[in-house]
Amino acid sequence: MGGFFTIDSNEATRIAGQIKPKILIPMHYKTEKCGFPIAAVEDFLKGKTNIKRPKVSEATFDKTSLPQQMEIVVLEHAL
Repeated sequence: MGGFFTIDSNEATRIAGQIKPKILIPMHYKTEKCGFPIAAVEDFLKGKTNIKRPKVSEATFDKTSLPQQMEIVVLEHAL
């Protein structure tokens, strides 16, 4: 959702609104280790609620414990 090579944050938001996922994990955004001309995850998160930052780089989800409303889970990037 960083744009340039992939969809940008506006397009990612539009698509998420169409498919209505229970869990949304942003990918392909600018980090301090990334030199590509793409947007930071904060651009995508602006104005959004129900954001979780578990401070891990991987996660497991179980169908029985999915949230009622879409939850945005921002995972830690690889080192």
